[in-house]
Amino acid sequence: MVSSASTAAVAAQRLPPTPALSARGWVLPASTVLPFALLVALVISTQFLFQPFVWRNWPVDEVLLGWLDILRDRAITALAIGLMLMAAGRIAVRSASARMGLSLAAIAIGAVAGEMCVALLAGRGALQDMHLAVGRVLQWTVVGGSIAAMLYLWRGSAQVRADMQAAELRRSQIERQMAQLRLQSLRSRIEPHFLFNTLATVRRLHQTDPVQGARLLDQFLSYLRMTLESEDAGHGTLGQEIDLVTAYLNVAAMRMSGRLTLHWDVPDELRACDLPPLTIATLIENAVKHGIAPQPEGGSIEVRARALGVWLEVSVADTGVGFDTSDSGGTGIGLANIRARLATLYGAEAALELQNNMPRGAIARMRLPRRVKGVAR
Repeated sequence: MVSSASTAAVAAQRLPPTPALSARGWVLPASTVLPFALLVALVISTQFLFQPFVWRNWPVDEVLLGWLDILRDRAITALAIGLMLMAAGRIAVRSASARMGLSLAAIAIGAVAGEMCVALLAGRGALQDMHLAVGRVLQWTVVGGSIAAMLYLWRGSAQVRADMQAAELRRSQIERQMAQLRLQSLRSRIEPHFLFNTLATVRRLHQTDPVQGARLLDQFLSYLRMTLESEDAGHGTLGQEIDLVTAYLNVAAMRMSGRLTLHWDVPDELRACDLPPLTIATLIENAVKHGIAPQPEGGSIEVRARALGVWLEVSVADTGVGFDTSDSGGTGIGLANIRARLATLYGAEAALELQNNMPRGAIARMRLPRRVKGVAR
């Protein structure tokens, strides 16, 4: 049987690795940065228009021309900052704080470069009006830093949500892989023992009772065909599981030469309900191997399914030797495997219960949501 640790390791190997969260850049497209920079420049330039003394001392046309000159200057500086942010975004850093510091440095450098370009275009020396240039650089740094901080906070929260979703998806994929590996491991545990004993019985009957041996071989071939048909199924139905169990029990009953009696109570309208593959088969195998076979006189097995509101309940009851119900963890790996698969697929909505049958034997009762092709009824 594959252990949980090895199963998880194999499942993890089948999944693509999670991208590294550190040492990565943030490429800012020009189609986004440059229009946004012009928008910021436009907003900042309107400060000139909201000063009352401007409208009192100059005519409207001169005010508008002056505003256009200011808008040009602000646009040059904003575009310089945008270009520096685009360049800084291509640098890979290892933390959000380093990214923020790099962005602030890019804003300051872009503001200085932009103000120098404005001074040169205006015909002023680079060192003239230094106090005004420094004030504008600080203004740009504060405004740009505030916008960058809000942007990075938003991006950080979006990245956290994306990472959480990716981790949840990865966890679901690992659980699905683990469930599939448990199912494959369960098949490998059941089938070799069953196949070996059945083939040994067929060989014996071929020598002692060829007609009975041929009948057993026909039932055995039916079982193999159903097993192979469900080999790659990701999920199954109650009807498919009952058909597989019927073929299994027909073979087991012939091998036990009349020591096994079967009873079925499965309504046809429940056969389409979803059911994890090999769950009933595992319960049946336990009932035959650990309940009926140890008794010289044999016994009976009853398989029952019923709808209880939104739930589907399936029980396997035998009149075998029974078990000690004080062992709350189950009686073997197969039962623990069923519990793990039910927990993976349905969470706390599904359960497997074991109890003594009366007057003897055991009952395994499985309850899960009643669904048809994944839709709750």
